Amino acid sequence: MPYRMRFFDTSDDSLSLKDIEVALKREDPAYRLEIFEDSERPLADMYFGDGVYAQIELNQPGDGLFDEEIQEMLEFLIDAEANGRKQVEKVLKTAKRIIAAQVLSQGRESEETLSAIDPLWKWLFFTRKGLLHADSEGYYDEDDLILEDA
Repeated sequence: MPYRMRFFDTSDDSLSLKDIEVALKREDPAYRLEIFEDSERPLADMYFGDGVYAQIELNQPGDGLFDEEIQEMLEFLIDAEANGRKQVEKVLKTAKRIIAAQVLSQGRESEETLSAIDPLWKWLFFTRKGLLHADSEGYYDEDDLILEDA
């Protein structure tokens, strides 16, 4: 079963896969994105050295997936009673884009794979506003888990 992580970005500034690649290369020149030019939505494989660690996709309002994903995430919140629910709901309702990563372990230990992807989330939290969601875990702000998945 695929493991997905999503950053719900509420920032007004635009964002492209090239922006992400430049930021990752600043972290370590071993990063690169292989962008799929013929894709309906911005889509790229994220490499670190010779290994592919994630498939990154940018979703925005009107692209056919963004609104569906936001609605699904809001429906999951209906049963949530924790303190972070209101914050998550506000971010979902004001999100301008979703930076989604399908994590590709490729036979590696999950810690190795997640460590390679972590600079993406650190950069997004440093330069943008929003929350990170990890499947079967929940929503994270820059510091902590603020709402567990039900």
